[in-house]
Amino acid sequence: MLMKNWDQKKIGSAIARGLLTAVFLVAAGMKLAALPFEVAGFERFGYPLGFMYVIGALQLIGAVMLWSRRFIGLGAMLLAVLMVGAAGCHLHAGDPIMMTLPALVLFIMLAGLAYAFRSELLALAPRFLLGRRLADY
Repeated sequence: MLMKNWDQKKIGSAIARGLLTAVFLVAAGMKLAALPFEVAGFERFGYPLGFMYVIGALQLIGAVMLWSRRFIGLGAMLLAVLMVGAAGCHLHAGDPIMMTLPALVLFIMLAGLAYAFRSELLALAPRFLLGRRLADY
C-alpha cells in the first residue's frame, strides 16, 4: 500500500511538472521571440524591452529547474514569484480581475509543488538562517 501511494505521488508530481513546464516554455519562448503582443504588454506596463527578455529567461530557467533533481522546489518558488509579479502588474495596470486569474492559478499550482518539495528548499537554506538542522524536521 505504501508503495502504491508513493507511485501516485510521483506520477502526480510528474504530471503537474509537465503541465507547468509546457506553460512556461511557451511563455518564455514568446517573450524571447519578442512576439508583438508580448512587446506591447511590457510597454503598456511601462517596462523596458530588456526586462521582457529577463522575465523570459527566468521562466525558461524555472521550467528547466522543475526537472532538475534537488532544484524542483527552487524552480517552483522562482516561477511562483514571477506569477505574483505578473498578477501585480495586471492589477496595477487596472486590468480586470479576470486577467490575473491565469497567474493566480499557476501561482497556486507552483506553491503546492514548492511545498511538496520543501525538503529540497530546506536543504538549500543555510543552517544559520534555519536555526536547526534539516534532520529536525
